[in-house]
Amino acid sequence: MPAGEISTTSIVKDALAQGKQVFIPYTYVAEAHVPGQPKSIMDMVELQSIDDFETLEPDKWSIPTPSRNSISSRTNSFGGKGLTHGKQIQTTDEVGLDLIVMPGMAFDDQFGRLGHGKGFYDYFLRRCHDASRLPFRVGLSLTEQLLPPSDSVPMDTTDYRLDALITGEGELRRA
Repeated sequence: MPAGEISTTSIVKDALAQGKQVFIPYTYVAEAHVPGQPKSIMDMVELQSIDDFETLEPDKWSIPTPSRNSISSRTNSFGGKGLTHGKQIQTTDEVGLDLIVMPGMAFDDQFGRLGHGKGFYDYFLRRCHDASRLPFRVGLSLTEQLLPPSDSVPMDTTDYRLDALITGEGELRRA
């Protein structure tokens, strides 16, 4: 995991053990530049089992990631197979994520989230919104990542606020 972020390994394994459908991020370089689209795209692809999760190799950010060869056979969160290449896909409410756990470098009392500045999650969320609906957005924060109440995370019109934040002390905050 990137330095300063909470590991989600136990959350993923617990959800899989409970029979939940679990999707994880897969980031790749876009095939062609489209205005408003980042150079790299993040899709969410399905994990089949705990065994599948344990075969993942860390990417350059040390995030457990499926092999490129396995992606075309994995269901994506928009209901298709493999990569979406950033395309806007129309789906129904039955397809899509119910909840997304979002990492970050800093969080504020207004449920703002500061990521790594690449826009992966915000662009993905925009595509979810355009396709059907937004998932419930939960941030995981170490205590030292919470800004004082007088400070806020810089945000613009492309940023999405969280619906809830779980702090390092186990406190659940709801928007």
